[in-house]
Amino acid sequence: MKNKLFYILFSLITTAASAQQGINYGGGTSTKLDYTLLNLSDGDSQIKGSKYLTDNFIRAQISGYNDKVFAIRYDVFNDQMEFQGGDNQIYVINKDNIFREILFLDSKDTYRIFDYIGNEGGIKSGYFSILYSLGGYTILKKNRVVFIDKKESSTGYDAPRPATYKKTKDRHYLIFDDAPAVLIDTNKKRFSSIFSGKEKEVLSFIKKNKINLSNDLDLIELVRFLNSK
Repeated sequence: MKNKLFYILFSLITTAASAQQGINYGGGTSTKLDYTLLNLSDGDSQIKGSKYLTDNFIRAQISGYNDKVFAIRYDVFNDQMEFQGGDNQIYVINKDNIFREILFLDSKDTYRIFDYIGNEGGIKSGYFSILYSLGGYTILKKNRVVFIDKKESSTGYDAPRPATYKKTKDRHYLIFDDAPAVLIDTNKKRFSSIFSGKEKEVLSFIKKNKINLSNDLDLIELVRFLNSK
């Protein structure tokens, strides 16, 4: 447990700000992009795997800065967006603007900060990719990376296991109007039960169309159906 806390703390320390900075943009919409310098350390070099969606920086645009192309990567474990500046320093985009969208140009994935109901029932906020957002219902996808603590050799014969970042299955969330996003239960009956008065209709559509509640395209089809009602 102490090792786990050490590695997580080490990872969080790398995001500490050495200075508060910003870019002023004088385009059509006046806005400011606030960011902090990422202090790199050797902490993550001891951890196998990757905490990033992609290790490389990817071409992306930020809403309000559409005439600029940024080099951005998503730190999934710490739930933060990093960009590489012209000085080759790495900066973390502050989560001060929940309406800011980040569009990765190659994959066409758009990320934004949304409020959502966490595992403990409280409301949290974090980055989600937007799968479909036309109408009252919106489908979001949350990427996930977990930390697995190192394991020492217990007998002297079995190999020790290093601390590891591991990508796990993405989770999907549903938003109705402006309410916080809720995790989509992959059990069809339990999922249908949240639509008061329409449970049978929703369940019938899911079964008839063989909707997989963990598949991006199937969920988009389902949301289109929900928005038509």
